[in-house]
Amino acid sequence: MGNIIRAVCTCGLESDEIYQGIGMRFYETGSRTEPAYCDSCGIVVGRDMSKSYSKCPICRRKVRFYKEGVEESYVEKIPGLATDGYLNEKEQWHCPRCKRDTLRFESMGLWD
Repeated sequence: MGNIIRAVCTCGLESDEIYQGIGMRFYETGSRTEPAYCDSCGIVVGRDMSKSYSKCPICRRKVRFYKEGVEESYVEKIPGLATDGYLNEKEQWHCPRCKRDTLRFESMGLWD
């Protein structure tokens, strides 16, 4: 239950598909995937936000989640939502490749 998204920037960055949200096994595993970035490697990936330390798949440094930069009032607070709408709050986000706020997230579909 979530969105399939992709990060795209005018500098040429394109991420792989990111399966944002929770799946059917959420209540067993507690896993919640959200988009994150590594400024060192210049990539956007989907990582498990429920872990205390999520690593970049290339350099193994800690990634930053886009959700971390959203003010508390923008985030939907209803427990059990597959995903909240924080990515729709801004049109452009931080790009880890060019370091400008020109990255956007494209919807590619839904997953369960």
